[in-house]
Amino acid sequence: MTTRTPGQDPASTPSTAAGPSTGATASTPPGPDRPSDLTAAVLDGSVLTPGTPARTAVFEAVGADPGGPATRELLSLTRHLSPAVRRTALTLLGELTYGRTPWPAPAPAAAAALHDPDPDVRRAAATLLVRTGAADRARTALGELTDPGTRIALADALLGTPDAACPPGPLRTDPLPEIRLLGCLEELATAPRERWPELDAQIVTEVTALTAHDADRGCSIGARWGRALHRQEREQDCYATVIRLLAGEAGAYGRRVGVQLAHRAFQEWRAAPGTLAPHLVQLLPTAPPGLRALVVHALCASRTATRRSVTALAALLPDPTAPAADPTGPGADPSAALAWDITYALATIDDPRAAPHVHALLATGARPPGMLAALRGVLRAGAADTAQLADYAGKLLRTEGHDALSLALGILDALDPAAAALCVPDLLTALRAACEAAEARGATLATWPELSLVGTLGRIGPPAAAAVPLLTTLTRDSRRRPGHGALALARITGDRAPVEACLRTRRPEGRRTADHSALFRWLLDHGGLDREQSAQLRAAVLGRPGVMQVRGSLVLWRNEGPPVAAELLAVLPGYLDDDLSGPVAMTTLAAMGPHARPVLPHLRALIDRRTRLPLYAGSADADLRADEQLLEAAERTVAALTGPTGTTGTTAPTNEP
Repeated sequence: MTTRTPGQDPASTPSTAAGPSTGATASTPPGPDRPSDLTAAVLDGSVLTPGTPARTAVFEAVGADPGGPATRELLSLTRHLSPAVRRTALTLLGELTYGRTPWPAPAPAAAAALHDPDPDVRRAAATLLVRTGAADRARTALGELTDPGTRIALADALLGTPDAACPPGPLRTDPLPEIRLLGCLEELATAPRERWPELDAQIVTEVTALTAHDADRGCSIGARWGRALHRQEREQDCYATVIRLLAGEAGAYGRRVGVQLAHRAFQEWRAAPGTLAPHLVQLLPTAPPGLRALVVHALCASRTATRRSVTALAALLPDPTAPAADPTGPGADPSAALAWDITYALATIDDPRAAPHVHALLATGARPPGMLAALRGVLRAGAADTAQLADYAGKLLRTEGHDALSLALGILDALDPAAAALCVPDLLTALRAACEAAEARGATLATWPELSLVGTLGRIGPPAAAAVPLLTTLTRDSRRRPGHGALALARITGDRAPVEACLRTRRPEGRRTADHSALFRWLLDHGGLDREQSAQLRAAVLGRPGVMQVRGSLVLWRNEGPPVAAELLAVLPGYLDDDLSGPVAMTTLAAMGPHARPVLPHLRALIDRRTRLPLYAGSADADLRADEQLLEAAERTVAALTGPTGTTGTTAPTNEP
């Protein structure tokens, strides 16, 4: 099933279809030989892929008319001859229920599909039935049906839906151990302390009786168990349970649940990776492939766990001299995906052992998710072949597509200017093409490709002198990244005039404060700020919260020094628990040295948390890594403020306009 945020379709591409039920063009109307765009997308399964026009169109259509033609078309497809089509239609209807519960229109189709001959169709129907608001019908079906997979799916959906009014207690005596286990886990989350031993014992008993669990198709049993223990603040009990399960106390399936529970513990408690990683590592030599992959995934999810197990993980990597396999290609070998997980984890903690494997993948042209972060890691480790990276970036620049351009520019921005300068001709060609495309569309503001290409040319500096004639002819600007052209010209030519003119003529601030910090920083590094510019910087940084305040604080500190310390200490602590702004604010605090020591209680409170910060980086594992990186930055800052000199250098984080 496509992962989505409840109430919001993940598609970001605007609809290009005329409508979900009549998506064909006028010249080729839908008919016996040409289905509608929606039906065609259900037939091939692409409607479950975020960003497809048919998916966007159906979400728009159902949002406007929940009982309209799009819904009727989908309901008709739940009776299609193909099980895959029926399953796709029911899954999509289930996703469409977010934000529309109760939505009774699909309930009859879902109830009928509970008796479908295909087990996956029955599971999708069970989930849909509960999500339509038909909890009474679902509870009745749970008591009447005999198919285990359907009953488990019904119990899972009922327990996971707050308004379903399904008390977990009675499910603990169900004939199916899977349902008894689900009931126990749900009850454990809110049970009083005196009932914990009873529930703990039954959970272990039910896990021991299983060899697999149908409910693992959604949220794993280990994740559910971890959620219940976290809700009850049972950190040490969680660790002890993981250790017993990994030791085999509950059998082979119990060991799998133990790995899942450890992974969930990593996501909830900061001490979990250091405590549990050694026990996970012990499984790697003898674990069967499926369990080994689960262990590797858990260890690689956490920067701390990766560091604790780096030697064991590196030993699992294939021979870097052998042909590399694309981990994301059609029919990709699971071992290739596992190797990429390890490579990415090692690279992002700056371990040089990842470099040969990253470069081997580059040679194949593969671009797995996270490639840019991995490349930056091997560059920080000093293990990258910069000539190969520049050549690879040049090839990407000659490739059409947003993703290729984004990766190319990310690589060039990470390279030193001398290496990146090899791609100046390709950058100029790409910039001209982006400008022509924007002109053809009648754009008045600079587009993302123009902004990014100009910024990259500026970061290359004097070796990009060939770009000056083109840069001086660009007239479009953007409020999102103000002064990008002026800064690029200044960096290439060394002339202050473009940046000074930009600051003199900048637009009045709107609802959001624009980030001009890079402009001020460049002037400060190339002759300093005059009185008017200093006043302008002070007003921009201290005037209102926002990106300019946090990113411009270091420039303000460098310009004014100790007299501005109290004003900075009044605003910077408010950013410390933000995974994006926190490290930037800490860079300023470290540069302030002893003058920033009043902020030490805030930093120590951040460090002393037992649980993860409530961040929203895109997934539970992304939140975990973001919390770890923020914690690492806080520890470095405390060390800088309490060290012998109480200060560090004043190098700012990357902060481009």
